[in-house]
Amino acid sequence: MTAWAQGYVTDSPYTFSYQPAQAPGHIAMVCAMAGVAWQPRPGMAVLDIGCGRGLTVNVLAAANPDWNVIGLDYNPAHIAEAQELAEAAELANAGFVEADLAAMTDAELDQLPELDVVTIHGVWTWVSDAVRAGIVRLLARRLKPGGVCYIGYNVLPGFGADAALQRLFRHLAALERTGTSPERAAAALETIRGLQASRPVHLANTPMFQRLTGDEPALDGAYLAHEFLTEHWRPVFFEDLAAALAGAKLEYVGSATMHENIPDMLFEEPQRRVHDSLPHGAPREFMKDLCLQRPFRRDVFIRGLRRVDRIAALDRLVLAAARPMPEESPKLVVPVGIAEMGPDLYAPMAAALNEGPQALGHLRHLPQGRTPNPAEVLAIFSGGMVLPALREGGPSPRTDHFNRVLHRFAQASGSTEGQLAMASPMAAGGLPCSWVELAVCMQPGITAPDADPVAITHRALPHLTEEQAPGAIELVTRMLAERLPIWRRFGVLPG
Repeated sequence: MTAWAQGYVTDSPYTFSYQPAQAPGHIAMVCAMAGVAWQPRPGMAVLDIGCGRGLTVNVLAAANPDWNVIGLDYNPAHIAEAQELAEAAELANAGFVEADLAAMTDAELDQLPELDVVTIHGVWTWVSDAVRAGIVRLLARRLKPGGVCYIGYNVLPGFGADAALQRLFRHLAALERTGTSPERAAAALETIRGLQASRPVHLANTPMFQRLTGDEPALDGAYLAHEFLTEHWRPVFFEDLAAALAGAKLEYVGSATMHENIPDMLFEEPQRRVHDSLPHGAPREFMKDLCLQRPFRRDVFIRGLRRVDRIAALDRLVLAAARPMPEESPKLVVPVGIAEMGPDLYAPMAAALNEGPQALGHLRHLPQGRTPNPAEVLAIFSGGMVLPALREGGPSPRTDHFNRVLHRFAQASGSTEGQLAMASPMAAGGLPCSWVELAVCMQPGITAPDADPVAITHRALPHLTEEQAPGAIELVTRMLAERLPIWRRFGVLPG
C-alpha cells in the first residue's frame, strides 16, 4: 500500500460498476413500501460518498440535467477517472471531490451544497472510526431535513463467520513482497483453495468460502483486494450502525432489497412469533439478521420521518419492464421458499407491462376476482424485472452522447466485469446492461428494419475469433429481438 493510504487499498482501482439501489427512483420505492413520505423532485443535490470510479454519479448526472450530482472519494485515481468521463460527456452537473472525511473541517463540509440524497455503498465497514465519524458529521451538517440516505454495508452476524477468512487473506497477501494488491490477493486465494481439502476447524464453510473455492470463475482480483485487504474491515450489527446515524438524526426506513421488508417472505414459525413479539426497529432487524443468510445489507434512512398511507404510496409508483416479461411469473427465491404469482394474477399484469409503463395501483386491479398485495407484487417484480419510471419522453442529445462516450470508455479500459448502465431519462437513472449490450446498442442502424445482425455483431465485437463468431451472432440476434423494445421504452434509443 502507498504511504498515504492509511490502511486502504489504493494501488488498484475498484470495479467499474453501476449500483441500481443508489438511484433515487429505487430509494422512492423503498420509502413507499415503508409508508414514508419521500419522492425524487426537480433540482435535487445528490452526493455519493466513496464514489469509486464514478460510474453511478455520471449516469445519474447524464439522466438528470437539473440535478447537482457529486462524488466524493479518498483515492485520487478514482476521482481523476470519474472526472475524465464527466468531461468527455460534457456533464457540467457532475462534480467530484477528493477528500478524507476523517480530516475534513466543518468549514470544508459546508462548501458542499445542502443535500437531498446521500448514498454510501461499500464504505462504512471498510473504514476507520475517524472516517465513520466524518460521515456522520457530513450527514448532520449537509443532509436536508427530509433528505434520504442509502447505505450498503457488511452486517453481523452474517459476515462475522468470514472474519477468519479475511484475516487469513491479509496474512497470506503480506507474504507476497511484490505485486499489486489484486495480484497479492489472487496469490492468497490460490493458497486458500489449497486449504479447502483439509478443512481447518475454524475456517467456516460460508457462502463466501464456497464461492472462492468452488468451480465458478475466480472473483476479480480488484474486488478481492478491496473486500479483504483493508486494515479497517469490520462488519457491524444493524443496531450499532443505526445508533451511529442517529447522531445525524437519521431514522430507519427499510431495506433496499424489497422482499426483506415483508415478514411473510422471511420467517417460518417459531421465528415469526419471536419477530412479531419484538419492538419495531432495531430488535426486529436483529431478528432478521439472525435468521437470514445475508452478510450484506442495503438500507435506507431518512432525516425527518413522516408517515403516509402505505397502500396509496405504493399504488402511485409507476413501473416499467426492464426486460420482456416472461410467460410465467418470476420465481423469487426467499427464505421460506419461492414467491411467485399464479397465472390468473400474473398474466394480465405482465401483458400490461409489456405494453408500457404502468402504475402499480392499475396493475394490481387488472386480475379478475382478487386484488394482490402491492408490496408483494413489487417484491416479485423488483428482482431485475422492472424499474421505476419517473418521467415520460425519449432520448435526449445529452443521454445519447453520454452513452456513446461510456461505450468508448468501456472499450478502452476493457471494463467487462462490472455492471454497466445506460443513462435513461425515463428512469432518471441507469438501465443496467452488460458491456456487450452497451456495445450492440451503440451501433448505428440497429433500429432499421433491414438491420443485419451479422454485420452488427462484427462491428460491436471486432475481435471475435472464427470459433466465437457463430455463438456471438446468435446472442446478438436474440438481443436485438428482446432488448430493442426495452431500449426504446427507457429512452436509450428513439421510439
